[in-house]
Amino acid sequence: MIKKLHKLFSSVKLTIFLFLFLAVTSIMGTIIQQGLPMERYKSLYSPSVFSALKFFNIFDMYHSWWFTTLLTLLSINIIVCTFKQVPRIIRLISPEKKEIDDTVFKSSQIRKTLQSQKKLSDIERQAEILSESLVGTPVKTVKNDTIYFLAERGRYSRLGMIFVHISILLILAGGLIGTMLGFVGQMNIVEGERSNTVKLFGGKGTEKLGFHIRCDDFTVEFYGTGMPKEYKTDFTIIDNDKKITSGAMKVNHPFIYKGLKFCQATYGIAGVSDLLIGVKNNKTGVKTALKPGIMKKVPLPDSNASFAIAKFVTNQGGMGPAVLGVLLEPGKAQHDIFWIFQNGHNINQQQKSAFTFTLDGFSRLYYTGIQVSKDPGVPLVWIGFCLIMIGFILSLFFTHKRIWIRISASQDKYEISIAASVSKNRKTFEEKLEGLTGKITVE
Repeated sequence: MIKKLHKLFSSVKLTIFLFLFLAVTSIMGTIIQQGLPMERYKSLYSPSVFSALKFFNIFDMYHSWWFTTLLTLLSINIIVCTFKQVPRIIRLISPEKKEIDDTVFKSSQIRKTLQSQKKLSDIERQAEILSESLVGTPVKTVKNDTIYFLAERGRYSRLGMIFVHISILLILAGGLIGTMLGFVGQMNIVEGERSNTVKLFGGKGTEKLGFHIRCDDFTVEFYGTGMPKEYKTDFTIIDNDKKITSGAMKVNHPFIYKGLKFCQATYGIAGVSDLLIGVKNNKTGVKTALKPGIMKKVPLPDSNASFAIAKFVTNQGGMGPAVLGVLLEPGKAQHDIFWIFQNGHNINQQQKSAFTFTLDGFSRLYYTGIQVSKDPGVPLVWIGFCLIMIGFILSLFFTHKRIWIRISASQDKYEISIAASVSKNRKTFEEKLEGLTGKITVE
């Protein structure tokens, strides 16, 4: 059983299958938007399709049990394949023994045998030049009147594959840790208030931070078209009732504290203050400024009537900010309820009884929407990224090359045996070797 499992997880076919399956499912996770409310998904899909997608947790695919299982299987596959290659790589990068094994001239991937009648000193010199041109400065050894030359370069480039495999494991581990222990959500804080609760995306509940963030001030600048140009939050971190730090948070300028990343995400109007209502007496022509609060009754000048504001909206019917006013007159069983707009919109509808009402001003009270994310696997991902770069550099820009040359006497000639191995670009190496070996021979 163990042998079968080892064979399965050391298979390159399994690696290819897992990579392809992860790629296909990742495309699915891109097409189907993740983390929306369930009501939204119900409106997008038929009941049968919705049930199937929900069963496989496609709406939060990257946190699903089956996606985590695929990543775990891929990790095991890479570990087994890596350990399978480690002994061979250790042999390849180990320093060459001083005692040369003649079997190398029969087993190497590149072999060549030559005959030469040149002087031994000339042959040795040509052998050194050959080694230096192809690999590097050779080491000379003499054994039983036989001369050996050995040159090697780029031995540690063989570690490139190990670095790449380890980096993939670290990136996968970082992703799994982030999936299991991390979260992403948002907290909305009204100016002047503070909060320590994050509402998690995808309807997953809330998360307590263990400290508070206070929104000291929120400012927004607009283009002439009315679109927001820039908005920022002036905030304070309060931990154990102590002010830790203050700062300004802008879009694309996150703040990091205790491993949490805070990003300016959105904003909105939480309410208004300092409402200014202009009341014109149509009989006398006198205009009075009132400053009523929401749901607070105030008397109208030169009248027994009263006025109150029921609510404020930022954009009523596409005509901008407005308040819902209530006119209370003695003797009337039913109150007049009407919208009062800024900038004189629908001014005719704002004439009630003997008065004309206008919304002359107000102060907005904003809330800031801060996205909060925690991903404890990020350090592992960064380490993996660095290792994968080292692995690619070793694998792509360095080549492990070795060459052995043996010179032995054979009757009135010398026999030159050449063996070589190269980790890549073998054809180029052999072509260069062929061009250099002609200088050693006479015939």
